[in-house]
Amino acid sequence: MGKYAPVIKTAECGSMTRAAHVLGYTQPSLGYIINNIENDLGVKLFYRDQRGVTLTETGSDLLKLMRKIEAMEDELQEAARVSQWELLRVGIFAGVSAQWMPEILEVFSKTYPKVVVKLETEKNPLTGELALREHRLDCCFHGTKCPPGMELIPLYKDPYYLVVSKHSPLALRGKTAVLDLAEHQSLIPTNECAEQDSVAHPVYEAFAKADHLAFQPQENQMAVALVERGLGIAVLPGLALRDCLPGRQVQLLPLKEGYVREIGLLCPRETERSPLANAFLRMTQEQVELWKQEHDTPLL
Repeated sequence: MGKYAPVIKTAECGSMTRAAHVLGYTQPSLGYIINNIENDLGVKLFYRDQRGVTLTETGSDLLKLMRKIEAMEDELQEAARVSQWELLRVGIFAGVSAQWMPEILEVFSKTYPKVVVKLETEKNPLTGELALREHRLDCCFHGTKCPPGMELIPLYKDPYYLVVSKHSPLALRGKTAVLDLAEHQSLIPTNECAEQDSVAHPVYEAFAKADHLAFQPQENQMAVALVERGLGIAVLPGLALRDCLPGRQVQLLPLKEGYVREIGLLCPRETERSPLANAFLRMTQEQVELWKQEHDTPLL
């Protein structure tokens, strides 16, 4: 399925909900794709109302070209299929890249020395999902629910922690209910917890409702540095924290809410995967199990 297939199917269905079901997308994912296409082209393709969607005049004209482009894209994909065996494209995110990838790539390269592994950093779970659907990735590490039409290979259960300054009175606490702090503390949100599909998104929502968000969503390292300065608290998963803690004057507290993200490898269903992708999945599972035996020590 090429870049413009979502537009073509939405026009055929006359409804974003029906088109999303047929394509195996979530409705927000399909809306995100179409908005990006409209932004790239600089035109409005659809009128949207409660009854569904209809093509604009410009959209109707462009739809004919999009159908031609899709037909050519199918031919191109078929011609390039053989060369793709020499390239494996993997989506990664913070924590996974530092903790797991060196060992995984070392083992994989020994078995497949002629295969180039291209690592793509994901801005959020949605970008990884869309890249898979558009065949720009062969698999990606994923920390939220499995989208429809795909498979999520489980790897690791990653608990969240409350991060506070060592100089804060909160540092003397044990297990803490972070939601109870929303009225009294400021949260330094991370990009990850600001995502709607994140396990920790309820924390972001609670502090936003109380108008106690400090700063815009930050990268993990910056969030921990701001916590160290006493500018707020943060909630981060353990795998990400392993790279952020050394040298920082912060304290981790377990959460009473028990938030845990389940990290896995998101990929097409088995019948749609290449043997090379299946080999990478198998080696990743093996290496993560070894990592858990050697390095998965408690953070507290």
